[in-house]
Amino acid sequence: MGSGYQRRDDPSLAPEFAKDAAQEDFLERLNLVLAPHAEADAVERPERLPTLHVVGSPRSGTTLMYQVIATGLDVGYINNLMAAFWLAPGYGVSLARKLGVDRLSSGFQSAFGRTEGITEPHEFGYFWNHHLRYPDMRQRGAAHEEGIDWARLRRTLVDMAERAGAPMTFKPMLLAWHLDAMVRHMPRTCIVWIRRPQRETAVSLLKMRRSMFGGFERWASLRPDVDLDHEPPWRQTAAQVVLVERTIAASCARLGPGHVLPVRYERLCEDPMGVLADVRELMGRHGHAPDLRVTEMAPFTEGRNDPLDAEYGDRIDVALAEFRERWPE
Repeated sequence: MGSGYQRRDDPSLAPEFAKDAAQEDFLERLNLVLAPHAEADAVERPERLPTLHVVGSPRSGTTLMYQVIATGLDVGYINNLMAAFWLAPGYGVSLARKLGVDRLSSGFQSAFGRTEGITEPHEFGYFWNHHLRYPDMRQRGAAHEEGIDWARLRRTLVDMAERAGAPMTFKPMLLAWHLDAMVRHMPRTCIVWIRRPQRETAVSLLKMRRSMFGGFERWASLRPDVDLDHEPPWRQTAAQVVLVERTIAASCARLGPGHVLPVRYERLCEDPMGVLADVRELMGRHGHAPDLRVTEMAPFTEGRNDPLDAEYGDRIDVALAEFRERWPE
């Protein structure tokens, strides 16, 4: 097909996180069969509804923010059933809606961004790798953005919202490097930027490495385009947090409060209903404030006191200070 599809290059994972190769092959074949029909069906439409993107450094609270929005607001979101249709996303939305599994509450559980159950939110990584033309999670140079088919991505996102009958919400990790372009091509775009203390985020990234790969040496999630191969793991995760947040901060400063809602992780945990009210207000400025689906949501307990913090936290603080000075926002 003419979509330029290639399977994402993922590293080998620990057994408890490894994907079933036969199932992956089956879903890929299914998507390749459906993709030409889905693309033909995604005709050009006006951008009638806002689109909401949850962004942040890996391990900063993006999954919890996504779960809160999917549970608390009448929006469309990608669940684990829809995620199986990454080359035919409109069909996934329509199927979930037909089956009545498109608007259900989250259990607020996850394992490094991964959730269980067909109705739980999914970050839709294969979709974003495909449309943003990334074979993996490593940042590309400035010229990369010119090769993205933004018109095609726009048609696809608008089609999904029309099928959902509501604004769509996503957690696109790779979009951290392309927020300005997304807003240029879809002016109703809204961005929720969640931030967590950088030391906690870097420690959590170390924990993610050990859990998913059995050790600290392999990169997890977004990898900035800076040579850090000879740095020890705790300095790598510190640099990862600083660089990803620097990129997001620069875009959010340019886009301004008309498109961006900054949210501290601590506030999300303490006052999820207040955060939902702010999200509704932002989306309302772009044409549609989604209804609340809940009248109350209990506070969340912040995950702290990880044993890795005692071992690496002070060294991470030193690295963070150095990298913030080297790469200021």
